[in-house]
Amino acid sequence: MATAKFPIKTPTPSIKDSLSRDTGRLPTLDGWRAISILFVLGAHCTITEGFPARFTNAFNWIFDGSLGVRFFFVISGFLITWLLLVEEQRSGRVDLRHFYIRRALRILPVYTAFLAVLLGLQIFTAFHLDARSWIGSLTFSTNIVGTSSWTNGHLWSLAQEEQFYLVWPGLFVLSGASARPRTAACLLSIPILACPLIRVLGYLRIMPPLFYHCMGTSSFDSIAFGCAAAVLFNHKRAEAERCISSAPRQMVFAGTCLILFPYILTKIFLAGILTVPLGESLQAVGFCVLLLVGIVKPNFVFFRVLCRRWMCEIGLLSYSIYIWQQIFCSKPGAFGLEHAWWLAFPSWLVPVFLTAFLSYYALEQPLFRLRKHFRD
Repeated sequence: MATAKFPIKTPTPSIKDSLSRDTGRLPTLDGWRAISILFVLGAHCTITEGFPARFTNAFNWIFDGSLGVRFFFVISGFLITWLLLVEEQRSGRVDLRHFYIRRALRILPVYTAFLAVLLGLQIFTAFHLDARSWIGSLTFSTNIVGTSSWTNGHLWSLAQEEQFYLVWPGLFVLSGASARPRTAACLLSIPILACPLIRVLGYLRIMPPLFYHCMGTSSFDSIAFGCAAAVLFNHKRAEAERCISSAPRQMVFAGTCLILFPYILTKIFLAGILTVPLGESLQAVGFCVLLLVGIVKPNFVFFRVLCRRWMCEIGLLSYSIYIWQQIFCSKPGAFGLEHAWWLAFPSWLVPVFLTAFLSYYALEQPLFRLRKHFRD
């Protein structure tokens, strides 16, 4: 695939300067990943065998899996765009072929291993996926064609991410968006403006079912907000740092309110006219604010926790945790079992973390060095 070169904007400090000196990673990002996956795990606890019914309401209020996935989308949009900006600023170009090789090395090994395990379960146990479900899983289109099983139902989020990244990097390069923030804003405004409207049409059931499954529950705008935050921070770095440094508490309060207000209103079924179209969008914006504050001031109060080693370790494992956890929170009956300790609350979390640990160190980490060969 051809590469494109664009002039580098040098007066503004690059986003690369925000890297942690110790790890080479953006501060708090791994901590936020940890928060996101803990939201998902907490939400899935309520559907595991043996979960105490008296705790269901409390868990449903504290842990929201959809919110956790939304955080993942924002982080992913921010990080992918940041990587594109860093590459363009470092070498004067973005090599799309190398970008997609890196994405494949990041996503496919664990994803393929997960599907291989599902195939083994289908062969040797009562577990079953129909042809539609296999097609969706194998083609990253579960969000479109759907699935017959809970065990692979979470792959819709990977599908939406990969569909977005089939389009965004190419548009980013070909339009010169790295040097033209207004161009980037125009491109990203398409999903940002379209998704609230699509959610309304889906809620009112006045769109074709296929289109609804593809876009009606879409979080493309959450990814787009993350992308926009990276572009904004890169081109308005000085202004952003000055604003955050002058009023970090106010920024954290504002971001938290943007997340909590739609969250609470949705839980108590109020103001649907606001929360249906804009609830997810407001939460994405609020999280973008918290994300930027964490990057600029990682030592500020709450964000110190996000930088703790144990939080960062959970964040590093978060992709593997997310992929594998769905097996262990499935009902025993899906595999022809009456009961299994590794499918029951709270012991199901033990195999989740053990499997994720093995997956990360056996599949993900060995490829990190290989991915570095495709960064220049």
